[in-house]
Amino acid sequence: MVSTLLAPAAALTFLFGWNNSAFLIGNIRGSGTLTLRGALLTAVVGLLAGVFVDGPKMLKSLDGFLSPSASFTTLEITLVASILVTLVFTAFNLPVSFTAAMVGAFLGATYQSGFPINPGQTELVVSFWFVAPLLTGVLTFLVYDGVARLVSNFGILTVDSINRVGVVVSSLAVSYSLGANNIGLIYGTANGTFAGLDDWAAIAGFALLAVLGTALLGRGGVTGTVGDRMLVLSPQGVLSVFVTSALVIWIGTQFAVPISIGQCVLGGMFGAAYAKSVTVVNKKIAVETVSGWVVVPVAAFILAYFASAV
Repeated sequence: MVSTLLAPAAALTFLFGWNNSAFLIGNIRGSGTLTLRGALLTAVVGLLAGVFVDGPKMLKSLDGFLSPSASFTTLEITLVASILVTLVFTAFNLPVSFTAAMVGAFLGATYQSGFPINPGQTELVVSFWFVAPLLTGVLTFLVYDGVARLVSNFGILTVDSINRVGVVVSSLAVSYSLGANNIGLIYGTANGTFAGLDDWAAIAGFALLAVLGTALLGRGGVTGTVGDRMLVLSPQGVLSVFVTSALVIWIGTQFAVPISIGQCVLGGMFGAAYAKSVTVVNKKIAVETVSGWVVVPVAAFILAYFASAV
């Protein structure tokens, strides 16, 4: 039977689509490669493929790995606190690591409720949050430099064709990784199983909800955080950032570690900037993003902690 936790999980998924619109459709729309309908269809395909193929690996990321057992109330508070934190940040057009919000909220609710916390897995998750942007930066530096050298041998029309195909491929890769890691995390927290027709139908519904949030609310604001508001990159630079970010998130998924794509993208952008000696960076946006990596999980932890005490 589908868990009653699916209602708050569905709401969080909708907000996920809103806040992550830059990564789901922003690149395609900004390049003019596809129409809005085509961009949304690409996001749907990527999200569905990711959550169906690799999503099950995230089922026990919180309840099972961070803590060997958690109550229904703990999971409910985790989802609701994550919704509130995500909503507040998104309302102010700030990119929020909702995976960090979920981890922080889960730890806060679990700690207050007296359930055991797995220190080893918690350290792995937190460590990966610091490693992910660094790894993405290094990979982007290498990939961007190689891609730039490759396209320099082609004519303008060929390069344009490569850019257009690359935009679609990189957006598919990002959608796949987000579906597997992020939506898999949400659904696993709400239900904990991918068994049965009801579960698979609900998972498909979650992917569609994410795209609906993107389509209805994600056409500006947060979308602008990637690209023109933080750092201007060439099409090859953006392609390199997205592909390497998707790869790092996929690696995290194999270890059931919740990863924020915002963390990866920021690291990748600075890797690309270093590769081409770009120094014009919107430091305000960069500082806001990095600050959110600390503020979001702490705020979610505190909110969930006191909610559990009531």
